Amino acid sequence: MIDGKAITIANDSTISSMIASATRRVVVLAPAVSRVIAESIVAKWNDLGGDAVSVVLDVDPEVYRLGYGEFDALALLEATAAKAGTTLNRQPGIRIGLIIVDDETLVYSPTPLLIEAGPKRPETPNAVRLGAPPANVERELGQGPNGVREQQIGLDKADKSAIQAVDNQLKQNPPQKFDVSRSVRVFNAAFEFVDLELLGTFIDRKTVSIPKHLSGIKDSKTREQLRTSYTILPPGHKLSGEHLQKDRKLIDKKFLRTIAGYGTVVLRSDKRAFEAEVKQLRQDVEKFAEKIRDELQLAMDKQRESLVKAMLPTVKRTPPHDWIKSDGRKPDADTVKQFLDDDLRKAFGTAESLIKEMKVKLIFKGVTFELLSDEKFREAAREALPELTQLHDEYDAAKAADEADKPEQQPQNTTD
Repeated sequence: MIDGKAITIANDSTISSMIASATRRVVVLAPAVSRVIAESIVAKWNDLGGDAVSVVLDVDPEVYRLGYGEFDALALLEATAAKAGTTLNRQPGIRIGLIIVDDETLVYSPTPLLIEAGPKRPETPNAVRLGAPPANVERELGQGPNGVREQQIGLDKADKSAIQAVDNQLKQNPPQKFDVSRSVRVFNAAFEFVDLELLGTFIDRKTVSIPKHLSGIKDSKTREQLRTSYTILPPGHKLSGEHLQKDRKLIDKKFLRTIAGYGTVVLRSDKRAFEAEVKQLRQDVEKFAEKIRDELQLAMDKQRESLVKAMLPTVKRTPPHDWIKSDGRKPDADTVKQFLDDDLRKAFGTAESLIKEMKVKLIFKGVTFELLSDEKFREAAREALPELTQLHDEYDAAKAADEADKPEQQPQNTTD
């Protein structure tokens, strides 16, 4: 008996005590078990014999990274099962716990220590004691009248090669070591920082830099200081994409808040609706880009041709040095126009290149515990988010053991 209650707690201590009380049989079904529980199972294998104990685990490295158990417990159980003339079995993906000791049944929720510490107090139950196991449960576990012929769970053997494969993967990507005797406060903020940008849609604000060698200025120093740009479309052109910027501002107004001095945030309760509207905005940008592709190229060509016409007289009088032959002869008018058009075409680029720049950029950033511990930030957040009764929730979670927390090893004495 664990504590005499039907709704109770299951942890290393209570499960080990339950297994230790077995006089006829022990059945364990779980993702994984701790070393403490494994040692209790081993004792019963040695005491009751191989046929009296059945263990089914999920032999997968991920269960150890999540903190459902310890790998050395898995290796210990496999070795003991082989010694007892039986097998350790596996059930991929199992995430419930079931213990049968004689005619007592315990169903529990295994604790992933990566997320939270295990239960310790009666007011935080995670298990139900059912008394004798239901007949169909016994049959599916191979414990019914017909034994393993009716077994449906844990049919695969977890042999040494499977255990070694898990060991190899855990060495490559080891789990954290969790000290469940301590806990830390894990928080869940009611909001997230967010960056939302609409890029490349203000086409009429796009400019190109006029190549410096086309300025007509002979003095190289002055030419290098010159910064001349030209809009690729006339101001207010119908292809500007201004309506998309308006839609983005409406999304801002509906969902986003600014915490003065810290940034823009979205409430987690609004996040799904916010993402849906951003998704629609992204689709609208793609449709707009596709719609204007050909018309934009024609408009850019027209602007370029106008610029060629305006610059041509000056460039004819003072062609760039690179266009003049080694004997000092200047290019004829047609060649000047050709060279000028080529250089401006490169400067303008293509409509396709501009369309590729049209995109919606969305980045979420979590709120750190350090920020939530800062009184100035909390004051600013409360002012920006007055509807929130609290800025975050906190709960207990297991803490990864620090290397510094390990007991210091004493140096060994050596003799010559």
